[in-house]
Amino acid sequence: MKQSVCLPTLRSILAPVLLLQTLPLTTLAQTTDFSPSAAGGRQGISTPATESLILAPFKYIAPSSADTTTKSAGPTEPDKPRRKASLQRIVDLHAAGDYQAVGTEGLALMAREKPDDELQLIVANSLAWTGRLKEAIPAYQGLRAGKYADQAAVGLASIYHWRGRDDQAVPLYRAVLANDPGNSSALEGLDLATRETSPRTLLSFGRGADSSENERRSATLNHRWRDSSGAHVMEVETSLVVDSLPGVETSQQDLTVRYQNLNLALKPSLELSMPTKDDNSLYASVRVKLFDEKVTLSAGRVNWGRMATNPNALALHLSAIHAGINAAKDYSFGNLSARFSFYDVSDNNSVWTGNLHLTSSWRPLGSHFRPFVGLETRGAAAQTANYWSPSQGSGTLYAGLIGEWGASNWNLYGSGQAGVRMYGDAGTSWSLSAGGKYWITSNLALSVSLWSLDSWRDNASYKAQAATVNLEKLWR
Repeated sequence: MKQSVCLPTLRSILAPVLLLQTLPLTTLAQTTDFSPSAAGGRQGISTPATESLILAPFKYIAPSSADTTTKSAGPTEPDKPRRKASLQRIVDLHAAGDYQAVGTEGLALMAREKPDDELQLIVANSLAWTGRLKEAIPAYQGLRAGKYADQAAVGLASIYHWRGRDDQAVPLYRAVLANDPGNSSALEGLDLATRETSPRTLLSFGRGADSSENERRSATLNHRWRDSSGAHVMEVETSLVVDSLPGVETSQQDLTVRYQNLNLALKPSLELSMPTKDDNSLYASVRVKLFDEKVTLSAGRVNWGRMATNPNALALHLSAIHAGINAAKDYSFGNLSARFSFYDVSDNNSVWTGNLHLTSSWRPLGSHFRPFVGLETRGAAAQTANYWSPSQGSGTLYAGLIGEWGASNWNLYGSGQAGVRMYGDAGTSWSLSAGGKYWITSNLALSVSLWSLDSWRDNASYKAQAATVNLEKLWR
């Protein structure tokens, strides 16, 4: 029986994951006043400069065991020989949708003996679907010749796609299409991968406001492209922000360039940014990845005045020396991530932020909904009115649910969460977010994100709302 990587990996995994590109990489509350941080949220109105060097790789969403498209159990034709019990058990686990067990027992089996190609494809697919991408790669590579070569190539290309190496995925998809021009898996995969490797121009408009009458309006024009190898990623961006409080308004326009070399072991990223008037400061940040990209280190001099989302901070041209670490790992119970950042601000203050976040593998409401829990913290050496700086600290424990739906040309998400005070300048909170992206044509997309928060800050009730609209044009 033919095993295909197409349906579970491209439709039930990649389509909902595409929407994650429209979400910021980190929690905005750590650096701004319009942020979900007080509620431990994961979406915001923009991405701080220190956390936006290069978009994160795609994250998989494991297929639901109720998804019948993933349950091809292996050979059932009467003319095929029966497998011995140890091998048949893996086929049965696959049919039952227990992909974690298939991957674990399949790896143990492959260490002892060489399974038949069909069984090896079952194991490789199950490893990929459950996030064990590094282990799935050699399983697929062992099938690059023979009856299942095209399916293995599509599976391997999908892994490169999820890991942000679309430059490696594109040649594999094209090789499959050279053999089989109508292969739907390769056609869909190639379309998704070339969305990442093609030159892209992005126009973005945003607005946020909070209960202190602090408001930000922003506009950004970004262009991203790659060299002919696809491994060198470049971006140039200009953005304008206007921050205001009653009787106070400050604006700033900047020019930013970014570069990443995907071929180097540490996948280094560099960002340089400079305001275009009234401030001759140069801001620079670097990011590297360690331990098979599970840990990211970042450091640099950042534009704290802009990150603070406050007209007074922007007018003072505040900067900060930043150092941070992010780590994430997949477990059988879910994806666990942690982040810590320290900012030495130019006004002689210090701010530090942290987050511990677990997205559960448990799907009590079906494959479209993912529960999550986490702990968000923030602290400061001294309190100032120019940005959120809780000298007594702030700690919030939060829990919520995110729902995602999508196909190859659209996606939607919605999330809600509630938080409770752990210590310091925190209180009971909630936040809601929603958004989506629609490809009007194969090269033109429109996306929208909305967010609202009700929380506690500076010993008072705090509310904030934000909205962003993006228009994205591919040049392919």
